[in-house]
Amino acid sequence: MTEERRSPIIQTAIIGLIGTFLTTCGAISGALISGAVTVYQVQRQAQQVALPAVGGDEIFKVDTGSIFITRQEASSLDPEKFYVDLEQAFILHRPLPGWDEMEEITVEEQLAEENVTCLSVCDQPVYRIRYGEPIQIESDRSSTVNNHPIPENILELSEKLYGPPPWKLPFYNQVILNIFERNEVQALGIHTLPDMLLLNTRFSAGMVNRIVAPAGSHFAIVQLSSSFDNIRIADQPATMTVDYWFLVSETDTAFYTIEIRYTPLSGQSIQTWDDLQLYIDQFRVIK
Repeated sequence: MTEERRSPIIQTAIIGLIGTFLTTCGAISGALISGAVTVYQVQRQAQQVALPAVGGDEIFKVDTGSIFITRQEASSLDPEKFYVDLEQAFILHRPLPGWDEMEEITVEEQLAEENVTCLSVCDQPVYRIRYGEPIQIESDRSSTVNNHPIPENILELSEKLYGPPPWKLPFYNQVILNIFERNEVQALGIHTLPDMLLLNTRFSAGMVNRIVAPAGSHFAIVQLSSSFDNIRIADQPATMTVDYWFLVSETDTAFYTIEIRYTPLSGQSIQTWDDLQLYIDQFRVIK
């Protein structure tokens, strides 16, 4: 892929990691760290994948035998419990108590929240469910990501986007689903599931802890983490650890990236993690 072909998609930010300033810094600064990436072999008999958070008790589990569902099976589900979109070919559990209603936006609208101009795949759909009140984060030029200073070019970009420091931005525990039609992204050099997987992690290799990508399958699972120091929460000095899990899947017509973003900070309901696990458990791609 030429640099001319590559640049527009970079401008749209990392798929699934479009969010707060801290997320952007984590994804890009993480590349400075030498991270070990382990590829796990899925035992097809059990069809279970379990990826624990780094230094935490949370374990993200996926039954890889149930990611895909038929249209007939999807049509029979309870619409009061499940959001079934036959046109976009996916299923999500409807928001649980304490969670906001599902937002249906576009890549362009999502980027606009960060004052970023969308240059490609702008009309592709994004589905987002957030947990109640956000955690308010305050950072400045002294903040670090995974014990590394934030690069100067990122600091300069942050000042352009958000003004002079300190930067006060919300962090949500949330689930985000991005859907990209194949014919929309092929012109950008994305033809296969590995292409989409690399796009998700191209700026965050140092954050990647585990990848599950069985040969010949139509899915991949990635677990990443970041630690933010020299920040403030509720006007108090704090350290914040954030874990990300991606499930990337595909059909003949589209790519699907569902991401959960989680931090075990106090002030968030202890039910939040269980809820995020349920959203992933009930997510289906209709084939």
